[in-house]
Amino acid sequence: MAVGNTTGTLLRFTLFGESHGVAIGGIIDGFPAGFEVNTAFIDEMLAQRSSTTARYETRRKESDEVEFLSGIVNGRTIGSPVAFLIRNKNNRGSDYESLKDVFRPGHADWVYYQKYGIHPQPGGGRASGRETAARVVAGALAIDFLKGQGIEIGSFVSEIAGIHAQVDSTTISVQEVLQSDLYCPDSDASRKMNAFLEKLADENDSAGGVVSTFVRGLPAGLGEPVFAKISSLLAAAALSIPAARGVDFGDGLTASTLLGSEFNDVMHSVNGKTVFATNHSGGIQAGISNGNTLLMRTFFRPPSSIAKVQQTVDLKGNQVQIEVKGRHDVCFVPRAAVVVSSMVALVIMDLFLQKKSYDLGGK
Repeated sequence: MAVGNTTGTLLRFTLFGESHGVAIGGIIDGFPAGFEVNTAFIDEMLAQRSSTTARYETRRKESDEVEFLSGIVNGRTIGSPVAFLIRNKNNRGSDYESLKDVFRPGHADWVYYQKYGIHPQPGGGRASGRETAARVVAGALAIDFLKGQGIEIGSFVSEIAGIHAQVDSTTISVQEVLQSDLYCPDSDASRKMNAFLEKLADENDSAGGVVSTFVRGLPAGLGEPVFAKISSLLAAAALSIPAARGVDFGDGLTASTLLGSEFNDVMHSVNGKTVFATNHSGGIQAGISNGNTLLMRTFFRPPSSIAKVQQTVDLKGNQVQIEVKGRHDVCFVPRAAVVVSSMVALVIMDLFLQKKSYDLGGK
């Protein structure tokens, strides 16, 4: 029973595949018929997730060629499930032969063994970040669909290892983000981040960081009380990404230090239209979008695979030392930005379709 591999209500996405298996892929059910699939846009988003030549990114380079198996005819969706796969062409399970009988600190090896009773899988198997490529394909379709509804989604790196970027999430454009190698539109912060990651690469260590996401043009009314609030669904989607450790919205956790008179987003009527003087809530009230720009942050831990000597145990319970070799990221936060956007888009599109169903009901 593997109920955790599917997400969504009207728009359902099922993910499959392992890091060093034959392929990864997904099935999208509920995607509206007649949508023209922009394969070039999908490729662009996959390229954002792919590693670069930077020393602090993995040397594993996959072509990430998408094969659509169903649900698309003559370049358009036909309403049936859209199934696709991406073949793993640069998988090297042999890199993990020396680790097959030990549990790597920070990885899924130990808990997967406790859950399934199987030996550690090469590269983390199902728990590897490799599976996020399939999320990006599904997310690209959702982002492109939402563009047609006037909704824009973008993410950028706002922090790495305590180095903070100064970026206005309400005005920054996706194109400005893409001009930065680290997807950090603050050039000074990006330079400092890059220098620090180069240093970490020399020290065989790793770092985490924060991805900030904005959603503009979102209509008011998206979100379902009480267990399917837009905030709870977005948090669950973001936290399902490998290595994600936390999510907040608007002013985030600092809201706990504010007074009600400071936090409340005061409303005004301008030419008969309700507008908000501030956006401390990040575009969400009572778990429902209020029409303001939706602002959220996703926090990522450092990559667990580091080439430093670490203490662990083997399958027999013996204390051993290991050094995790292979092709690993010093920091995967820049590559994770497009994955966050993808998961946000899938949630937003699902809720958008749900709201449309209410509208059809005569609201």
